[in-house]
Amino acid sequence: MNELFIKWKEGATLGQVIFTLGIFLSAVLMRFAINQILKKSKTILRENKRRMMVNTNSTLSFIVFIGLVLIWSDELRDLALSVAAIAVAGVIATKELIMCFTGTLYKAGNNVCSVGDWIEINGVRGVVVDKTVTATKLMEIGPGHSTSHYTGRMITIPNSLFITHSTKNESIFRKYSLHSFAIPLSPKSDHKLAKKILLEAAGEVCDPFFEEASKYIGKMQEREALDIPEIEPRVRIFFKNFEEIQLICRVTIPTADIVTLEQKIKSRFLDEFKGWG
Repeated sequence: MNELFIKWKEGATLGQVIFTLGIFLSAVLMRFAINQILKKSKTILRENKRRMMVNTNSTLSFIVFIGLVLIWSDELRDLALSVAAIAVAGVIATKELIMCFTGTLYKAGNNVCSVGDWIEINGVRGVVVDKTVTATKLMEIGPGHSTSHYTGRMITIPNSLFITHSTKNESIFRKYSLHSFAIPLSPKSDHKLAKKILLEAAGEVCDPFFEEASKYIGKMQEREALDIPEIEPRVRIFFKNFEEIQLICRVTIPTADIVTLEQKIKSRFLDEFKGWG
């Protein structure tokens, strides 16, 4: 390997080195400038800023990679031919890394998730805040599936998981989500009154943005040819066991305000419902 490196070093020209340094420097300066503009902007939403920063970093990384391949194509070809004998060993040693790259291609090719999406994979549930070619960062949501609070923990998962495990995306409509939560009741409770109060509370909370949500989801339905259920608030009764029933409330609310709006609905329900049994 030392001989290969010496041969490659001797074949490198000053122009190639200068172009390489120029590409790296240009990418760093562009990234810094764009990130500064986004951070200082007061008209772009915080979620959109994060998404634009991640996309900018990914695009610049891809451009740098392509540029380096073009500049050093001859040297890389010679080097590749020289190390063909150890390729098999390299593949075995970098199996996990290769799976991460493959997972990245799979995720991008199938539009599995984007920055800001609520996803669950391999038992981990969270909001996508960053993506690289090898890993994805999530702000954890929980605990469990019955709550939608941020736990304060950041989880980094290898992209290989997107190949080996199925991914649940809770925000397929991006801006708005069909969100469900449960209200537990005793079988002796006045479930009819509870259902009525819960439905009214959900309607009051969702009414201010219902028209906009309806138009937004309707356009996506036409564009993607999706069969989307009714988006009005719904309440269904679920028998969990002999000692507990649940009211499952489904609402259409802005993805960014899921936690706040769910708490408003629950608070109004608790203020009005007195028939616990």
